[in-house]
Amino acid sequence: MAAGANAGTDELRLYSLIDYIGGDYQFAIKDGKIINQDEFVEMTEFADTSNTIYDDTGHQDPALKNSLEKLRTKINNKAPVDEVIALTVKVKNEIIESFNLETFPLTIPDISNGKALFAGNCTSCHGERGKGDGILAGNLNPAPTNFKDPEVFPNLSPIKAYNTMNFGIEGTAMPAFNTLSDKDKWDVAFYLLSIGFPDEINPGGGNGGSSNLPPGLDDYKKLSSLSNREILENLGSSNYASVKTVRNALAENTGSKLKHIEYTIAGIGSAIDLYKQGEQKKALDKSIEAYLDGYEMVESDLAIANNKLNIQIESGLAKFRSEIKGNAPVSSLVSLGGSITNDLNKASLLLEDKNTFTSAVLFTNSFGIILREALEAILIIAAIIAFLINTGSRKTIRYIHFGWIAAIAAGLVTWYLARTMISISGASRELIEGITSILAAAVLFYVSYWLISKIEVGKWKEYIKSKVETALNKKSVIALVSVSFLAVYREAFETVLFYQALSYQAEGNIAPIVWGFLAGLAVTGILGFLIFKLAIRIPLKYFFSATSLLLYFLCFILIGKGIHELQGAGVIGISFVDYVPRIETLGIYPTLETLIPQAVIVAAFIFASFWIAYVSREKEREEIAVNISRISNELNTMYDSFDHIKGHILEWRRCEGIDMEAEDLDRQIHDVIDHVNQLQTKLGDFHRNVSGPENPEQKH
Repeated sequence: MAAGANAGTDELRLYSLIDYIGGDYQFAIKDGKIINQDEFVEMTEFADTSNTIYDDTGHQDPALKNSLEKLRTKINNKAPVDEVIALTVKVKNEIIESFNLETFPLTIPDISNGKALFAGNCTSCHGERGKGDGILAGNLNPAPTNFKDPEVFPNLSPIKAYNTMNFGIEGTAMPAFNTLSDKDKWDVAFYLLSIGFPDEINPGGGNGGSSNLPPGLDDYKKLSSLSNREILENLGSSNYASVKTVRNALAENTGSKLKHIEYTIAGIGSAIDLYKQGEQKKALDKSIEAYLDGYEMVESDLAIANNKLNIQIESGLAKFRSEIKGNAPVSSLVSLGGSITNDLNKASLLLEDKNTFTSAVLFTNSFGIILREALEAILIIAAIIAFLINTGSRKTIRYIHFGWIAAIAAGLVTWYLARTMISISGASRELIEGITSILAAAVLFYVSYWLISKIEVGKWKEYIKSKVETALNKKSVIALVSVSFLAVYREAFETVLFYQALSYQAEGNIAPIVWGFLAGLAVTGILGFLIFKLAIRIPLKYFFSATSLLLYFLCFILIGKGIHELQGAGVIGISFVDYVPRIETLGIYPTLETLIPQAVIVAAFIFASFWIAYVSREKEREEIAVNISRISNELNTMYDSFDHIKGHILEWRRCEGIDMEAEDLDRQIHDVIDHVNQLQTKLGDFHRNVSGPENPEQKH
């Protein structure tokens, strides 16, 4: 559970209290004596509260419970500061392990965003540089924290700052910042840790970038929970200047996109090092992390600037993971890593270049985004609506409209939540898009097969007769509305992300984006209208053939894209097929995991088409043959009846004498019998043609 995202409030508060005790116990006790009564009372209260919170969770972990009790006892007994601090570190680790608590942000912190938020929310109390000298500080009691205080800064950590913003500090002016998203709180926390050093502490020269940090300290996730004191111990140093170097590494290149690329490059290097040491699983995890927490966060931006380079990098990273999983030679992995790094450096220069995103480029990309993302969904919706019109179920169309309108709203809400209230990592984005695509493909597959079964006009007329008065049944409506919702939701969420990335690149030049969007929307609407009009004019039999083919095709695309997204999230493995090209528009990717399901869909379509074209036709011929045989039998009966009538007439003529009316009647009866004989002969010939050659043994 990521802190602040999925973690429960009680678990986070428990961790926060233990972290607070570890940082402030030194201000209450010294050499076994109380030096600040208020601080000591606070420490004992926090120790009691920690045990109460743990008990309230209902969680069962005897080792953790024992450690919490032990910590309370040590505090009550005024144990040495070093012992209590060491125990709080142990308890924090036990909380993380026991509650599966992840004490780090889901994405790389954006220090520049943290700086802006700190200026807007914190400087009035803490001052511009965090010295506790803001314009309101003089009126506050207790005074705001001075983060540069030599007694304060060693115990600071991003998770401590994050939790303070989450819960506030009771009895002080420090509120809980519930209006900030988790991401924003983490950004502020990391910015604070980059400035929270006494002014006299100076790293003295550049640090060479995050890729040159000591092993284990180049990962923002680990740094999130480490205090400055703990980093100092990890470095084996006595100079906090080295700690400031570590903290400031994330603040380099304040453009967030460049940091994500740098993080990806560093992750590739770390994965190669781990692979060389025989740590295959750790290397694979690191490579997945480099993609999801690094490159995935700038993928949309690069796709807008140079999609060819974007595809090349994405494919390279996927192959990199596949090579690790497949026990490739180290030399091969190093060579591939170098090639990807070169591409990433090109991407970095491209994203830095202010001339990359001119007004014309912004307009063209905005136009292309809405056209590309919306057209796929419009094809599906137009096919469904045309189907409902052709079936006489116009009343059901409103549910389809409800589906796609709800999908657009859901896409916007998801984006809003991702920006304000919850943190959505690269992995979460891939999972949302992947699962939605696969669900849409599954429902499309069902609808496609159902439609293709209606190609036979006889069956369709029978269906119309049973459904036209009551429209479609509930199950069918749900299926069609689900297709409408899922197809549009995925595209809506992805479209918003693309436009968000484009707006960042525009740097205030929004007009070309707006005009491009409106132009793309107009063209998309015209295309949708034409597709819809064409669909309702197609004869029924061909309509179902065309519609089912279209939906199978879209199902083919969606299943490929969905599995590809899940591969990016690390949920599904990657087995490359070198001879297959990557055609992203068609959802074709050179991996077995995407190609096999697509091959199954193609096989299913071929089978369904074969069934309709051959097997069902054979069944229809058998039914015709049976009907002809029945008609022939009835004609035989009719022939016998006429022959019987003829006998009666002859008897009547013999008894009553001959007259013209009887002769005319006799001639007419003979004519009818001749016609019946001719019809019977023709039906017999047709029966033999339909049912096939007779078995000689069956002739009599």
